[in-house]
Amino acid sequence: MSDIIDKAKSRIYLQYKDSPKLIQWILSLPDVALSNIIDQVEKIRNILDIDNAEGEQLNICGRIAGYRKRPSGRFYPGCVVTEVDDVLYRKMIKAKICKNNGIATIDDVKAAVDYILDINSIVLDGQDMTMRLVWHEDTVSIAVQQLVEDYDLIPRPQGVGMRKHRVIKRKPFGFGRHFNNFGNAAFWYGDGRPPSYYYGSIQISWAGGVLSGQIVVNELDVSDQDVTVVITGSEGVQSVQRAVTDSEGKFSLSTISPPATVVARALLVTLDCEALELESGPLKIN
Repeated sequence: MSDIIDKAKSRIYLQYKDSPKLIQWILSLPDVALSNIIDQVEKIRNILDIDNAEGEQLNICGRIAGYRKRPSGRFYPGCVVTEVDDVLYRKMIKAKICKNNGIATIDDVKAAVDYILDINSIVLDGQDMTMRLVWHEDTVSIAVQQLVEDYDLIPRPQGVGMRKHRVIKRKPFGFGRHFNNFGNAAFWYGDGRPPSYYYGSIQISWAGGVLSGQIVVNELDVSDQDVTVVITGSEGVQSVQRAVTDSEGKFSLSTISPPATVVARALLVTLDCEALELESGPLKIN
């Protein structure tokens, strides 16, 4: 604002420097220009500022880049299908821009990764029609890593596969100054997050006219989970009843009429937003 006022003062002829009314009128013009012209031009100039755009303004940037509408997906930590938030959409728009304008050389891919993820990356050429991304910074969220891994976020040459990225947070086992992390670091997994292996089961039993069961799974919350109980009668007719687990993963039903064969099923969502299907063995009740 001060620059505009100084510029307005510089336009006053020397012979009118001491005319207070004229000076007051001229100095009112910057206020008019600021509210009616400059502010509006600034909004137009910043309308395509991807780093600062939000909501509908970011949707406009997406449409210009080639997205007809904001994409939907299942991302950590919500793990429900919904529209991507502004942070993820920003990454996707940047990726779209790079794919539209890049030539997918090694240097071009590195520049795209650095721009999209805001990190200093390394692009490794596997010499077998594959490539891999490596970075040393722990600033890329799990949701963005999922975009890189599952949604082909990074531009790549035609016919070249993208291997799983690596996030190297510390030197692997046996390396470091004087090998001082010899027994203090993982041997090597190096690929993004440490691999998670989920295993579990549904155990059911029958006693006193009550079907009791429990979901047991490592690393996951088993409380408030929906359980589907499929009941097959003696004549082969199937019916379905449902139960909900308590804080320990236990559930029960007292509305089953024997004789029947019972199977319990549950669908859990892992921390990687993948489905984990569990099914008990068949239990015959008489």
